[in-house]
Amino acid sequence: MVAETQTDSSVEQLNAAASVEVHQEQAPSVVSDEPMEKVSVADHREEQAEEQQESVHQESAPVADEPVQKVAEVDRQERQAVLSQPGAEVNTSLEEVKNITETPTEVSNDLEVSQDIVKPIEIKEEEHLLSEPEKAKEQEITAEERAVEPEQEVAPEKRAVEPEEDVTTVVNHVQEEVSPHQMTNNSVDPIQLPKFIYTALEKVGSEQGFTPGQFKIEFEVGSNNGDGFVGQMFKAFLSEGDRREVYLCKIPPLNEARRRQFPAMTIFGRETLAYTTFLPIMTAYQEEKGVSRVDGFFNVPMCYHAECDEAAEEAVIIMEDLRLDGYRMWNKLVPVNYEHARLTMEQLGRLHAVSLALKRDRPEEFEQFKVPDPMKVMMPEGGPFEGMMRQMISDAMDTLEPHETKERAKMQKLLDNMRSELENCSNPDLAEPYTVLGHGDCWVNNFMFHYKNRAPEKIVLLDWQITRYVTPVLDLVYFLFCCTDEEFRRRHYDEMLSIYHGSLSALLEKLGHNPQEVFPRTALMRQLRRFGRFGILMAVFLVPMLCTRNEDLPDMDEAAEKFQETNSVDMNHFTAHANQSAYHKRMSGVIRDSVRYGYL
Repeated sequence: MVAETQTDSSVEQLNAAASVEVHQEQAPSVVSDEPMEKVSVADHREEQAEEQQESVHQESAPVADEPVQKVAEVDRQERQAVLSQPGAEVNTSLEEVKNITETPTEVSNDLEVSQDIVKPIEIKEEEHLLSEPEKAKEQEITAEERAVEPEQEVAPEKRAVEPEEDVTTVVNHVQEEVSPHQMTNNSVDPIQLPKFIYTALEKVGSEQGFTPGQFKIEFEVGSNNGDGFVGQMFKAFLSEGDRREVYLCKIPPLNEARRRQFPAMTIFGRETLAYTTFLPIMTAYQEEKGVSRVDGFFNVPMCYHAECDEAAEEAVIIMEDLRLDGYRMWNKLVPVNYEHARLTMEQLGRLHAVSLALKRDRPEEFEQFKVPDPMKVMMPEGGPFEGMMRQMISDAMDTLEPHETKERAKMQKLLDNMRSELENCSNPDLAEPYTVLGHGDCWVNNFMFHYKNRAPEKIVLLDWQITRYVTPVLDLVYFLFCCTDEEFRRRHYDEMLSIYHGSLSALLEKLGHNPQEVFPRTALMRQLRRFGRFGILMAVFLVPMLCTRNEDLPDMDEAAEKFQETNSVDMNHFTAHANQSAYHKRMSGVIRDSVRYGYL
């Protein structure tokens, strides 16, 4: 779920030491003291008719495309060798570069993030022009969180990272039959990788030009505190002669208690469907419409293999390691700054635009995109997730000041109706005709950024395990309320919504549709009012983890085994080591903003 990509704690995540503020402070969009509304399908239909009538009177103005630079074509052989061509130059002056303080952090070779996607397709992400930054405001962060220079370009012969000997097992295809071989993780206990993983890698190796039976498979495996609920990641190294390639493998938890506690196979089935069906269809549709790589949504990593056999409990996804192309993660301990948020909102707009256009152009083909919310399976009544959510809502209420009685009362009402509110937010019928295939898990550990001139120019969206057919608002408020802070939202919330809707409108026009008919701005604001409380429902769960170092998060195997024995979840395991000052500041800010914007 949301914490699925809490991976290798030995890797220092990307950060930015300061928040680049580009635009003047803006007033909040909506203020309302009204109680949470009960929404029926009949009410929704009446409101939908109003919106359609309103859209008739709105002038349809073309949306100016944001200036972008063309990306050089990268041939498939170079992508397979995990090499990338340099992107187009960004027109950034020396003075602008000096003002940009967010920079990526050096990352070790250990695994840091789960990366997901489709069949081997070329991914050439958009090159963005940077907006002119104002003076950066210093963040109060520790030295270990401060920004450092981007990683230097690695020579082609050095791109493949050597595994460490103490965590590597070699399978020689020439001398022995492939079978589950014992290997050692970061703990003292040995683990075994299932045979189907070797079979999948043999297939990938053959498809990528290795000689069947003549190449070696090596693994680097480690288990760390904070590893995700429903997935584990590790590196695979394929080598033959002087050639050595690196791949990332994602599998369900090897620990049986974790697989049972969290429906890992259901989630992997959804992710496999996204990689093998949804994303390839969206890519092909844009290409057929003549949308270029710089104008559309193609921001996903290359996937070489994805399969899921739920009955046999076998699933594996094999993809490229984007870090070899210079991609880095943002430091989750630091709220994202303007440039990273801008880039994220642009791509979410494009993702949703493809859904809206495809639904109109190819309704029969789009029917398969209408998949239900997997959260219903992950959070059965009385299960561990429900107990965690209730406790975390109570913890969030404790971050409020004594005089904030209005906010406390609204949070209590949210707690009393928590389950029905979650179900209401994910009800696709209430969001029609604006329902889309959303990403579902929009937080910083599921994004990777590429940098030029010390500023982000590209983003890739990872981890599609919770992709679902819902209102587009869920992706927006998930990101804005979990990954930014109160100060950022006070200054840029309205602007972020404008960036999102402008990006969505621009791509809709390129796909041959009128954005005022398909998804007018008034419809977006109504959807936010109706479903915006989803942001706080995710924030109460995620913000504590965003304020806790990976090494201080619980061991998920131990937590699952304890739940299996006691049928209870000790929430102290998840919050005991959080930075309490940061947690109180960020969580109380989410509550105040949810009330201020009329979402609670």
